Amino acid sequence: MRDETRKRLERVLLMRRIKWGAAAIGVSAAVVGAFYWKSLDIMVVTTKPVDGTVVYVGPPAGKYKSVIAQTNMQVDIKLDDTRVAHLLTPRERAPKVGAHVEIADHVHGSGRHTFGWK
Repeated sequence: MRDETRKRLERVLLMRRIKWGAAAIGVSAAVVGAFYWKSLDIMVVTTKPVDGTVVYVGPPAGKYKSVIAQTNMQVDIKLDDTRVAHLLTPRERAPKVGAHVEIADHVHGSGRHTFGWK
């Protein structure tokens, strides 16, 4: 094999290895980024109380409503800052429509807001 041909072949093989390495690094970075984002989404940064008025109390909506509906009720609360919070509560603790309640606004590391009973 001539020297020029061998150098060209080695260059092509080196470029192939570099491409595979770059692809592996890219996939690894995507996986690490996804886990980092998920950890931010799980972490609750702040919890603050918010007030609102109950606008709906009824059976829960969703795919597994037959299982959940036996013990829980869906409560929709119109917050004083015009947002609407959807919560599940046990049937025994379900407030009446029109009741003024205070709930907790959980702000996650990713910026997502979830609501829960105090």
